[in-house]
Amino acid sequence: MEQFGNRLTEIGLMIMPYSFAIYFPYRWLEHLWQKGNSKLVKAIWYFALGVGYLTNSYEVDYVVMFICFIEAWDLMFQQLEVQNKRAS
Repeated sequence: MEQFGNRLTEIGLMIMPYSFAIYFPYRWLEHLWQKGNSKLVKAIWYFALGVGYLTNSYEVDYVVMFICFIEAWDLMFQQLEVQNKRAS
């Protein structure tokens, strides 16, 4: 079971940069289309962070770095949405 967990962690770390890169255009399109699925993506990232803390993983800093950029990007779009509501 421990080997399975380690392998799953390795796969997750390999996928993470791709997920990170895809989030930026995805969030922009979500803003344009006025959809609301980015919270699910962020939940998965936070879940990965929690598992990293739980297992005392050394890759936690790597996940935190990606989450910081994702949060900053998301906050920018949230501000745009607030401004659009005020203008309406």
